[in-house]
Amino acid sequence: MRIVLLTSSSTRSGGSLQAYYLARELTDRGHEVRFAVPRDSSLPEIDPGLHWLLLPRERKHWRAEIEKIMAPPTVLHAFHNKACKLAAWWGLRLRRKGNVVLLNRGVCYRPGNPLPYWSPGVDAYTVNSQACGRVLRRLGTPRSKLHVVRSGVPASRAEPHRSPADVRAELGLEPGQTVVGSVAGDKPVKGVDVLVRAVASLEDFSGRCLIIGANPDKWRPLAEELGRPERFVFVSRTPQVADYLQVMHLFVLPSRSESMPNTLVEAVMAGLPVVATRVGGVPELVDGNGLLVPPDDPAAMSRAIGESLANEVGRRAWAKRSLELAENYTLAAKADRVERLYGSLLLKRGLAYQSTL
Repeated sequence: MRIVLLTSSSTRSGGSLQAYYLARELTDRGHEVRFAVPRDSSLPEIDPGLHWLLLPRERKHWRAEIEKIMAPPTVLHAFHNKACKLAAWWGLRLRRKGNVVLLNRGVCYRPGNPLPYWSPGVDAYTVNSQACGRVLRRLGTPRSKLHVVRSGVPASRAEPHRSPADVRAELGLEPGQTVVGSVAGDKPVKGVDVLVRAVASLEDFSGRCLIIGANPDKWRPLAEELGRPERFVFVSRTPQVADYLQVMHLFVLPSRSESMPNTLVEAVMAGLPVVATRVGGVPELVDGNGLLVPPDDPAAMSRAIGESLANEVGRRAWAKRSLELAENYTLAAKADRVERLYGSLLLKRGLAYQSTL
């Protein structure tokens, strides 16, 4: 198949990485894939061998560049808000020429502009969780056009590059010391403040809370204000998240809003028991492998963490269940689903293509 993936995001956000993972996997499967990104995107640095298209700085010129590489029949799959708006606008023209157009939505809040999700120029909408799909359905998006395509993470993301002993030594952990961990950014929606308050209020906690990706200069003052700075270890953003997941006894997702976060998927793939907030699509991934708590509630999170740490037998059962759930979130499983969807849309339109299945 000829496939063009389009993103309007220049950052390595969770949605951008999902688009990149898909582009790489489909390329490796023998499809003719182009990944169109803004000229200032940092994504091409990850994988120079992928077939990138650097788009003009002005978006008004994007359509012309995209049409140059869309020899029919081609599948165009747009990711992120601005790209989806543009693809929905271009859709009727592209479809008349014998192409297929899809939009991806990976957040659970109601879109400010619903028009792209009503567009007759769009063949299908992919969402990464049932919760996200429900939002679009309530908006009036046709049910027949909605397809849940779960996030997929490459197996390499779950493979540590260092031994647990080396990581524990780096972090200054004592032998056998319990580690509660999280991977989060500094934006308020990620809830680092909730996690810090929850762990600071734990009784009889002699372990450490390891937070990956949060700025220590921003969060250490809060830990000091709460009188528990010694409980926290901060590590800057790193591509080697699996190195740190392997030393965690419990993974915590404190977000105030999510759809299907990559960080939680990676923790589940690492076989970790979890405590997470009941937001968006998170309950679809916390299914017999941990506890759910209300968002923005440090007291409830603290209780859940305490109960989890006190229940070693339960944590072992949750860890086993995480590994079972992880099979649904492999990159291979996602690519299988996407291949079938692209193929069915092409056939539905009567467009011939060469299948690699």
